[in-house]
Amino acid sequence: MNQLADVNCVEELEVDVNKLIVAFASSDGEIVNQHFGSSSGFHVYAIDGSSATPLAVKTFGKERRDGNDDKLKPKLAWLTGCDMVYCGSVGGTATNELLKLGAHPVIVKGGPDIEEIVTELQQEITGTLSPLLERIFKQKAGKDSSRFAEMAEEEWDE
Repeated sequence: MNQLADVNCVEELEVDVNKLIVAFASSDGEIVNQHFGSSSGFHVYAIDGSSATPLAVKTFGKERRDGNDDKLKPKLAWLTGCDMVYCGSVGGTATNELLKLGAHPVIVKGGPDIEEIVTELQQEITGTLSPLLERIFKQKAGKDSSRFAEMAEEEWDE
C-alpha cells in the first residue's frame, strides 16, 4: 500500500480534477460508523470510474461535551478540499459549514462498508451521474479553469 499523505488539509493534496475526493467518518477505515461532529477519524480517497486511491487519514481526540461547536473547527479545516463527506449523521451547523467549503455531506445508516460506497460511486461515475455528482464535477471544472485564468492574468517579473 502506498504511503498516506500527512497534510494540514485535504486541499493540499494534488488530485486530478476528474477524481472525486471523498472522506469517510470511520473509526477503523472499513465502515462508515461515526457521527460527523464526534468522529474520531476521517479516511480520504480519490475516486474515479476505475480506481480508488487512499490519500490521507486523520484522527481526532475525544470531545468532552456535546454541543461544543469548537470541536467542528479542526475537522472542517482538515476536510477543506473534499467533495463529499460520508457519515452516520451530521448536525445542522456542520452541514452548513461543510457546504460552505464545497463538501457535500452524505448521511448513510447501518455502517455500510467504505468499499461498497466506493463501488457505488464508481458505477455512477461510469454510468449516469446523479444531479449531486454532476454539480460537484461542474464546480471542480470551474475552479480548475478559473485557477489557471487567474495565474495567466498575474504579472510575472523575471
